Amino acid sequence: MQPTDRSFDSFAAEYDFMATLTNQKQNKQQFLLENLSNFRGKALDIGCGSGILSWELAQHYDTVIGIDISAEMLAIAQAKRSAPNLNYIQMDATQITLNSKFDFIVSANTFHHLPNLPTTLKQIKQLLKPQGKIAIIDNVSETETPATIGYIIGAIRDFLPDCSDYGIINAWKLYKFRTSKKWLNHLASDRYLSPKQFKHIYSAIFPNCSFPKTSYFMGVTWESPK
Repeated sequence: MQPTDRSFDSFAAEYDFMATLTNQKQNKQQFLLENLSNFRGKALDIGCGSGILSWELAQHYDTVIGIDISAEMLAIAQAKRSAPNLNYIQMDATQITLNSKFDFIVSANTFHHLPNLPTTLKQIKQLLKPQGKIAIIDNVSETETPATIGYIIGAIRDFLPDCSDYGIINAWKLYKFRTSKKWLNHLASDRYLSPKQFKHIYSAIFPNCSFPKTSYFMGVTWESPK
């Protein structure tokens, strides 16, 4: 198992290509953008990757900070998705050292990489302003680490639909990455919560939170009291 930063550093450009191409189809970003906070001062994107969501948030908030552990992903973010009110910082999500509080804290497909998730969630909760909002979306699975063959079959199954959606050249590049050794090795290190475990952990930290679920993603939203 590779540390997450080295794992993403090794395929940052390919991952950005995949994320950019499939972003609208997967509807993850749409879920998060539909749950923006009422106050639009400062936003924090945890596990921002190549900055796709951070850049969108910068259209809605006065100040946005995107943090990620991968230097290569952040380099792409800075090169492709910079804005005057957007700041990218290399930082471990389990050790956030920001002297600020936020109106909106968001994360997509990051927290299944983290050890001791409840401790991290408690720390993140402390970064939220009164009446601020948290919106998180992540993969869930009844199998903690799905078998590699399932991902390969999925890539084969999706190739023809991807040709229709993205064109044959893009679909072929996507297929090659999704079946590459470095991507499959990364997926083999993932540890997913089941929907039941997800609800148990998040509801313990964020009382009365909501749990929208879409496909193999589960979302959680919560607003802090006044």
